[in-house]
Amino acid sequence: MRGKDILISGSGIAGLVLAWWLGRYGFRPTIVEKSTGLRRGGHAVDLWGTALDVLEWMGLLAELEERRTRNDRGVMITPGLRPREIELNRISGQFASKQIEIMRGELVGILGRSLSAGGDFMFGNSISGMDEHAGGVNVTFESGDSRDFELVIGADGQHSNVRHIAFGEEDRFSRNLGGYVCGYTVADDHKLGEGVHRYVVPNKTVVVFPIRHSGDAAVIFLFRPTRPLGLQHDDVKGQIKALQTTFGGESWEVAHLLDRLTGAKDFYFESLDQITMQSWHRARIALVGDAAYCPAPAVGGGTSLAVIGAYTLARELAEAKGDYRWALQSYHNATRDLVHQSRVIGPALFESLVPSSRISIYLGMLLLPLVTRLPGALRRNVPLLPRRAVRAMRAVSEAPVRHGGLPESHESLSI
Repeated sequence: MRGKDILISGSGIAGLVLAWWLGRYGFRPTIVEKSTGLRRGGHAVDLWGTALDVLEWMGLLAELEERRTRNDRGVMITPGLRPREIELNRISGQFASKQIEIMRGELVGILGRSLSAGGDFMFGNSISGMDEHAGGVNVTFESGDSRDFELVIGADGQHSNVRHIAFGEEDRFSRNLGGYVCGYTVADDHKLGEGVHRYVVPNKTVVVFPIRHSGDAAVIFLFRPTRPLGLQHDDVKGQIKALQTTFGGESWEVAHLLDRLTGAKDFYFESLDQITMQSWHRARIALVGDAAYCPAPAVGGGTSLAVIGAYTLARELAEAKGDYRWALQSYHNATRDLVHQSRVIGPALFESLVPSSRISIYLGMLLLPLVTRLPGALRRNVPLLPRRAVRAMRAVSEAPVRHGGLPESHESLSI
């Protein structure tokens, strides 16, 4: 690498963390984002162990603590049984020594502000083509402009445009887990969000919880249909109709929540798909975060994996002394085993969050409140979550990375 200009596609969590560390290590990152600004929507995300270490090295831990959701109390609801309360923070203790839950929009805002002095953003634009040559990559944008970069990094999520252009159709790398997730925010006028309320019937789950600092409540629907819906990820009308058809007639507050769909803020709807690539780099193009190794939306692990992957990629580039081939292969080698382990999280937690039988629901309702009240030493030996998921989540939480100081190969840095 003769220059230090690196293009990042996507201003989500992976892209912003990557840009911060690249800037610290003396590179000149540019972020291209098809939206007109940072996208603040999305559900609550979890940061575990090593991912929190990386963000602490960035000086962001105090702000993360301040903006965390603090949703420590849960209420489980199902027809035919009285509601059961559980202590949610005792569940994460099975796989993470430290954990923060935060709304995705809050995390994006914190990361965006950390880049405000040195971030080079191209909002309202997207990559339309890439032509690799001996000295770099010539990138053509939807605006009609073109520029040369040393490397292009796709941090543009599950439906990655960079992956589509450089590696092929999404279907080649996407594994469907048999479910869907939908989320949005509403005004918390009925105070449904006082605690995390989870309504569950076979193959369907609704979760509602408060968003601190805003007076809103987050609503999440998870479900397993009897057949694939065949919806495109941008077919909002079809998605709303599918949700109303699936959950219409359910009890509790479900009808009220469905009535709030029209005009809801931050609506999103995703198929629960896992991205399973064998390699996340090719020549001068690489992928990071959900674009490369999405465990599945909304089930856990993806955000921490994105933070760890972004930091690892920046670190390897900084230590490569200009040899991008070595850096990208080292990035792949450093994350490969962790990515492969993380692939059990999605299927296992989806089954746990959306049980397929009433017996499973009743057992969970009866046992979870009891187990979470046990002393820590006893609780650690009782599986609150599927054991294979706990092992994989612990691997993400305890992923070994070196401290984020300045590599010896750099004498100065610029942001």
